[in-house]
Amino acid sequence: MEGAPAPSLELVAKAITSLYNSPDCTEKADASRWLNEYQKSVYAWTISDQLLQQKLNMESCYFAAQTLRSKIQSSFHELPMDVHESLRNSLLEHLRAITGSTDTAIRTQLCLAMADLILLMPEWKNSVPELMTKMNSMTTMLTLLEVLMVLPEEVDSRHLRLGANRRQEVKDELKKSSDALSQLLDSCLSNATDNQLHIQNMVIKCYSSWLILGVLPVNSVTTSGVIHLAVSVLSHHASPASLHESASDCIINLLTRLEKENNEALERQIFDTVIRFETSYHVAVSEEDLDKCLNYCRIFTETGESFLTRMVASPPSSPHFSIPVLDTVLLCCTHPDYEMPDVTFNLWYRLSEELYSRNDDNLIEIFKPYIVKLILCLSRHCQMEPDMVSVLSDDEDFSEFRSRVSDLIKDCVFIVGSSAVFIHMHQQLKATSQWEQIEAALFIMQAVARNIHPDELEIVPPVLQQVLAMPATGLHQAVRVTATRLIGELGEWISRHSDTLEAVLGHLLQGLQDPVVASEAANSLQSICSQCKEQMTQHFGGLLQILEQLDKFNLKAEPAKGLVKGAALILSIMKEKEQLDAALRKVCELQVNPLNQLMESGSQAKIVRNTPGDPVLYLDRLSDVFRYVSPSNGCRVPTPHPCKGVIESSWPVLSRACDVYVDDERITERVCRTIRFAIRCLGVQSSGILSDLVQQLIRLYTSHKHSCYLYLGSILVDEFACEDGCVQGLLNMVKSFIAPTYCLLERENGLRDNPGTVDDFFRLNNRFLQRAPMPYLQTEFLKSVIECGLMSANLDHRDANASVMKYFETLFKSAHTRPDLQDFQIRQHLVGNLYKEFGSRLVETLITSAVLNLPYYTYSDIGDVLYYLSELDKVTFCGWLEGALQKLPAKGTVAVTGAQLEEFHQGVAKAEDPGDVAHRLREFARLWR
Repeated sequence: MEGAPAPSLELVAKAITSLYNSPDCTEKADASRWLNEYQKSVYAWTISDQLLQQKLNMESCYFAAQTLRSKIQSSFHELPMDVHESLRNSLLEHLRAITGSTDTAIRTQLCLAMADLILLMPEWKNSVPELMTKMNSMTTMLTLLEVLMVLPEEVDSRHLRLGANRRQEVKDELKKSSDALSQLLDSCLSNATDNQLHIQNMVIKCYSSWLILGVLPVNSVTTSGVIHLAVSVLSHHASPASLHESASDCIINLLTRLEKENNEALERQIFDTVIRFETSYHVAVSEEDLDKCLNYCRIFTETGESFLTRMVASPPSSPHFSIPVLDTVLLCCTHPDYEMPDVTFNLWYRLSEELYSRNDDNLIEIFKPYIVKLILCLSRHCQMEPDMVSVLSDDEDFSEFRSRVSDLIKDCVFIVGSSAVFIHMHQQLKATSQWEQIEAALFIMQAVARNIHPDELEIVPPVLQQVLAMPATGLHQAVRVTATRLIGELGEWISRHSDTLEAVLGHLLQGLQDPVVASEAANSLQSICSQCKEQMTQHFGGLLQILEQLDKFNLKAEPAKGLVKGAALILSIMKEKEQLDAALRKVCELQVNPLNQLMESGSQAKIVRNTPGDPVLYLDRLSDVFRYVSPSNGCRVPTPHPCKGVIESSWPVLSRACDVYVDDERITERVCRTIRFAIRCLGVQSSGILSDLVQQLIRLYTSHKHSCYLYLGSILVDEFACEDGCVQGLLNMVKSFIAPTYCLLERENGLRDNPGTVDDFFRLNNRFLQRAPMPYLQTEFLKSVIECGLMSANLDHRDANASVMKYFETLFKSAHTRPDLQDFQIRQHLVGNLYKEFGSRLVETLITSAVLNLPYYTYSDIGDVLYYLSELDKVTFCGWLEGALQKLPAKGTVAVTGAQLEEFHQGVAKAEDPGDVAHRLREFARLWR
């Protein structure tokens, strides 16, 4: 729309009507696209203002308010400074025009627009007092309070990119206005008559917002009418739900502030106030008001988190006064609804981390009773409904809750000991005949089973005996599934007590034939294979029979694959070469033959995922064979590798699969993955297929450009680039990949749309730099790769950006490392020439991208590159860095100072390691964000 004449107000209004009201889906979609372009244009400022003035209908007013807020947030730089005041005055009039009949969504958008404008207009001094003066009437009070509420919330908005200087300036201004705000809020509470509930709600939210930003002095809370109101609301069971939630949030924000303060008198006062809410909690429980119960639970939990460090730091002989709040939190955990304990999980995680890091047995003894109660409580919450007839589905909310319980218990179990948990749960098993209680006890046991000491003899034997004695029929499905999972988790214990193995295998084999239990039985059998490899060699024949029938069992794809992995792990420790060769060939044939049959049948157009007609099933299983049959397999004659013959005989099938499934990216990736593990398995012994594979990769990548071909190429470089006879062929491969790659990446949005290609392309080039730097540094295509890296350095994609940075790091680090090598001086000279040609642009690109665009997680890798660039020539680098800093945009709400630029420059120049550069870059970037 840019460059086109301004659309008329009527045209915009018509498009808005079509967007919200047209029954024609095509017309709605067209209107949406057109309005999206309109919002990006400079005309949107004026037309939105006009729509708000004319008030044609609710939809047009909302769209105009939302557009205005969006423009201020993302396009404020479009406006010259001399129109800022006009925009402010216009927006102020729109806010004043809000009445009780105005839709709340419109009011919220306009309030957010005003808050963002205040933050982006540093020339507007005393904005808060001025707003209070100009909107201090009963008709505008709710609107004023909402502006004042959202203002602190927007200070740290990542969309506004205020920069650290402006954020600090705003916070200082808000601190100066804190007394005026408190007076205003107290006045509102004293004078409000009409709309009392809405006023109280907004007053509490506003105060809470300023409190959490840290611009209200925490010492003032004892005299605050707002805090008194919040406490009163939480102390009375009849308080309206919305007000109760706002009051809870306010107290929670106060507790969060207390964690950062050091005022014991205030802490005790607030703690005593919070503890008194326990009575109100009981009332909420009796009235079955879950929302209020959750609010109290959040407050009690936040109290525990706020005082946690002090609790743990206090000496065992003088416990901290706040420890009893853990009893209150546990009280909430006894609530019948599992949402309640879920709220408390972060507290227990933090407690376990503190105790683990301190490693003090005396301290652990203090908190052990709380964890024992927690685990017993969670075991009750993990009980399924008694009338449930099937097993839990993985995507159910309750299933996800149980998974979080399992993770929490695994984190905390060291405090009480796994054996103690087993004992408690075993007592529950013996004390009940209710299936849901039995299943829950087994579920908790399986969460900690891996931590049971392998020599434990008191409690595991009777538990295992009870599980193995469970009948295959007449028992609830969920109990059988969980009991089967427990067997797998006890794999290490079973490996030390091989007399139990026969019975365990019989039980799992029986489970495999049951459609309900089959997948869990397969998972447990894999675990037994992994933990009991030596003992399982004598049972390998039986395992092979299972693999022959694998697709006849009712197994999910992953458990079926796991059984193949288990077989591969057993193969790895077989001592007799003849036995190993025959078994290995049989396991591979069970995957290669059906794969070959699928290609022979030409049925690839009818593929249904995770069925016997899906080649991915067999490719994944074959991958696991090559991945887990370790080269150090114990054979008396370690060469040739035991997989060599199998892989060479399988190669024609895999090569054919590359061609047959070339149009299906999912299957192609799996074929390449299988070949990758085959190459990794054999190492240089796979040289027999190298030439054919390279030629095939070049041909397929030229026509289809799947990035997995690049990744597979990097594997070949990693394995063979150290072999002199292979280097030139591999260089030719990389050269052949370049044109198709550039063709893909040079399209419009090519880099953004193909991050996988960027990732794999630079991984390939990096591997060459690592394995054969001298031949690579002398190629004619090297400079084009660096140019591509410069274009890709701004790409906001974790893996792709990391690969680009790792390439540059390896490139310039190679001039520092291994000076003992004969070619070091030549290598240093070649890199030095590249440094002179590209160094300045690279520094500027990295600094600009990091400061203005890239997320913080990229800074570690960028810091590595900058550090090794600086180590090559400190003086030259400092000049480039200074030039890059001078080119950073000066725009912003509060400009970055010369002193801050100098501080960053000096810090990077004097950095002693890459981590120091990354840290300084992170702090520096906050000045723009």
